[in-house]
Amino acid sequence: MEKAKHSIQFEAEVDKDGKISFSKPVFDLELKAGEKVTVNIFGGVMSKQLTKLNVTEAEIEQIGKTQLEDRQHVMTFLASQGTLSKNKSFAERMKRAFA
Repeated sequence: MEKAKHSIQFEAEVDKDGKISFSKPVFDLELKAGEKVTVNIFGGVMSKQLTKLNVTEAEIEQIGKTQLEDRQHVMTFLASQGTLSKNKSFAERMKRAFA
């Protein structure tokens, strides 16, 4: 028998009245009626690039708290991973500079 999940992550939408509509049901948590849950809300959504890198919201939050950076700066930094190494002229200049 499969164990109940402890947490799930999904996107939600805020309507004009400020109410949140969930994109999928939370039945996977196997909660009973009346049980309490903790909800964290992050503005924006995770980019496809960060999803491919298996970056989690918890990691973004932890980096942001440690570096005193807002969520968007952390996401931009993580998404740029390896960008300069793909630029051959930049990589060559760095090799010469630090050789």
